[in-house]
Amino acid sequence: MTKIKLSSENQDLSRFEVETLLKIKTTKRGKYLYFKDLNKKSIISKLENSALVKKIYFEDGSHWKNNSSPYKGRFPKDKPAFHPTVLKPKMARLMCNLSNSKSILDPFCGSASILIEGAFLGKNVSGIDYDSRMIERAKINLNHYKIKPKLLKKYDALKISDLFKKNSIDSIVCDPPYGQSSTTSNSNIRQLFKQFIINSYPLIKKGGRMVIIIPSKLSMNKLIFSKYKKLGQFNWYVHGGLTRRFVILEK
Repeated sequence: MTKIKLSSENQDLSRFEVETLLKIKTTKRGKYLYFKDLNKKSIISKLENSALVKKIYFEDGSHWKNNSSPYKGRFPKDKPAFHPTVLKPKMARLMCNLSNSKSILDPFCGSASILIEGAFLGKNVSGIDYDSRMIERAKINLNHYKIKPKLLKKYDALKISDLFKKNSIDSIVCDPPYGQSSTTSNSNIRQLFKQFIINSYPLIKKGGRMVIIIPSKLSMNKLIFSKYKKLGQFNWYVHGGLTRRFVILEK
């Protein structure tokens, strides 16, 4: 059996990421995941870009350890167009991996944290944002890393159905704004999430995913459109009063 040590940062999210990348089910015992051996090279190639996997133990006694520094030069303050609310690269990479897709759309792209990590994973990336200032920051950051998005434009995420055709989006990966400085006009936060999640459903391809961060204080039952299949919901404590809730939905 192959064994993977789960991330101490969030064991449940770590397991979900492994199962998404390997497309298998695992058995959890304590802080380790176990699964029947696949091809060793295949396992490493699929998990070497994981956000949370650090070490893999193989049945033959060998092991693989991730000693790289994948985010060097891409931390928030490394980016030329810095914004204090930016998502850290590890979380952005995790979300891109959970999308289970080669192409992602971020309808609240901000200064492009998710788009940048998606591109470094080899994915086709597209982004929109209601705030033209954020789009300018995104352009600066994407140019800095020599990333050419498929789409980048000022647009309201709540009107996304006017921009994309039905069944045209592989996956949506996003961290919508939480505070009163929302970049989606004057919608209140609860209505923003509910309307966006409902409006996006017809646009996502069958089997496609939405990976979204939702404020931990919002009630899930009032937000999630019943036609989605909820694959997972995970809380990740960050600091102080900030806990990020990762929700993975599938059409």
